[in-house]
Amino acid sequence: MERYSRVKIRETQEFRTVKITSQLKPEIIDPIISKWQSLLDTTAKILQVPSALIMCLKEDSIQVFLKSQTDGNIYEVGEEAKLIYSLYCETVIGTQKRLIVPDATKDPVWKDNNPDADLNMISYIGFPLNWPDGEVFGTVCALDTKENQYSDDFSSLLQQIKIQIETDLDLILINSELKGKKSELEQQNHLKSRFLSLISHDVRGGIGTINEFLKLLISDFDDFDRRYLKQVLNSLSKNAESLYQTLESLLQWAKNDLMQLEPEYVSVNIVEIIEQLLAYFHTALVIKNIEIVRDFCSDKPIISTDKNIFAAILRNILSNAIKYTNKGGRISIRIFQRDEHQMVEIEDTGIGMDKASLDFLFSYDKSHSEQGTSGESSAGIGLILVKDFLNKINALVEVDSNPGKGTKFTITF
Repeated sequence: MERYSRVKIRETQEFRTVKITSQLKPEIIDPIISKWQSLLDTTAKILQVPSALIMCLKEDSIQVFLKSQTDGNIYEVGEEAKLIYSLYCETVIGTQKRLIVPDATKDPVWKDNNPDADLNMISYIGFPLNWPDGEVFGTVCALDTKENQYSDDFSSLLQQIKIQIETDLDLILINSELKGKKSELEQQNHLKSRFLSLISHDVRGGIGTINEFLKLLISDFDDFDRRYLKQVLNSLSKNAESLYQTLESLLQWAKNDLMQLEPEYVSVNIVEIIEQLLAYFHTALVIKNIEIVRDFCSDKPIISTDKNIFAAILRNILSNAIKYTNKGGRISIRIFQRDEHQMVEIEDTGIGMDKASLDFLFSYDKSHSEQGTSGESSAGIGLILVKDFLNKINALVEVDSNPGKGTKFTITF
């Protein structure tokens, strides 16, 4: 969040609004503070002044960020002065130039209404301090209780201190950005690992279903007539084709990097996607003799969303419904409209979940994943990515479940 301060340049009585350290800037770490402290102490001793300071500009005040540990330094770390006096440092910040005041008591610009001079800090030299993006940090300055002309050598020394402090501010910002990049890379690697698990989850499930059906065909091959066998093989062919398309979509996402995946919004017919998915799961539904009950408010309920992401969400939810429904069970799919939103409700008569399992439903916790009713494996990853995908297309999901009674997913688009 950007922040600003208003300072007054005493020589011209001109006000300047400057951007100051934003809340997004990293904190100054202890090793840097220790380094700056040493610089201030050395500077004060070389200049032979009682006070060397690093000041930090706030929205309505200027604060002593660090002070030299020298005799006669009357300022305290954390001490603040309101921006109502046109202080030395205000002029430095407003002009973004060096300021030298040899003796404020002899200077018509600085002799009156000057809190520092009132404290007998009558001479001053200061330079502005800025972050690399131009935001004002404050000033580095020195003050004396006697007249001081501050030689060119002294001025050059303080300017070098300014350069060193600003270099440190730059390094602090770079270090913070590198930490952010590291965190982002770790997040990307984590998400890619989850994505590979999704590929395994979807593809393995589809291949497993085909494999189980082929085993059934082989074991009872002699009992099937040619017409029925052709029908079954045709169903398996469609299942394999659908699985291939799923793999193509997943690999395309991997190619584009899932972390950077942005939804491509198109008009999507919900019924059409659901029917395609039911065809995809046809073999599994037959093996477990699961009844599908359709309740669609319209044959063409249309939403604007990403087709592949939408299909991936429903595919995973339907896959779980089939996996955790006993043989001879039922899955009800309802499409309806509520206010301006399209709703998809998928309810099964499966084994259901207790509250503990519901709490971990969209988190990876292997201890809460269990096999399906026919021994189907669970990677525990599908619904984690469902949650990610829902967020990407600004959809919401509600889940109701009771042990032994089944589970209902209600998705709002």
